[in-house]
Amino acid sequence: MIFTLTKSSLLRDYLMEIGLSRKLVKAIKSQGKILVNGNPVTVRCQLRPGDRLEIIMPEEKCDIPPTEMDLDVVFEDDHYLIIDKPAGLACIPTKSHYENSLANGIVAYYLKKNITATVHFVNRLDRQTQGLLLVAKDRYSHYLLSQDIKQVKRVYQALVSGHLREKQTIDLPIYDDGNSMIRTVNSQGKHAITHVKPLQEDGANTIVQCILDTGRTHQIRVHLKAIGHPLVSDELYNPGIGKMYLRSVRIEFINPYDGKLVTIEKLEKRKRRP
Repeated sequence: MIFTLTKSSLLRDYLMEIGLSRKLVKAIKSQGKILVNGNPVTVRCQLRPGDRLEIIMPEEKCDIPPTEMDLDVVFEDDHYLIIDKPAGLACIPTKSHYENSLANGIVAYYLKKNITATVHFVNRLDRQTQGLLLVAKDRYSHYLLSQDIKQVKRVYQALVSGHLREKQTIDLPIYDDGNSMIRTVNSQGKHAITHVKPLQEDGANTIVQCILDTGRTHQIRVHLKAIGHPLVSDELYNPGIGKMYLRSVRIEFINPYDGKLVTIEKLEKRKRRP
């Protein structure tokens, strides 16, 4: 990363200004480089207008094994990827999906394209959730967006049980007891907000739009169950015949590197039930 200074500043202060955490600055000092006008400096360096600051990030090591996959990459620049993830694919390796996760596929994609990068999910999708997912190629790019996740607008569609007729905002804390995959609404939980709007009736069910202000695990699934409209065939919260439908249909964010708005939308055509 290269910056041209427009004002005087202590380097330490400037690094905080551009969004580098203390942890990342420490890593850069020990494993990367900080150069001013081509010369290595310490964070106590006094910067002046016109100085050329170059930050060489530490090389990131990736121990995720690559697995060839047919990834649907719908957006890519030097810092970010947006991928349309299919349902049934876990995001990160687990004991049961050690070489068959989206992260494995992304690592293989990077190797094929000769991209030196690692996998940093800005938002994650549950294994059975499909749709658009934002990935940062390095931890600084990830930090710039994840420090305030509300700046990344995420819009979902879901098929829920029953007829939900009015839009509403669900403001209920989500609790993880640490002993189960299932989350619950509980006053001991973390703050969570979901905005829900009905789109159309689908037989005995309703297709709804959900917009998140927060990013808690299973947030949409837990919140919709809490208001009496759980997702149809949700294996954890409303088991039934068939597959759960929860899709990330739009991601929108301001690219922190150029200030431009990035909006990616990918809807799925669904047949209405009689």
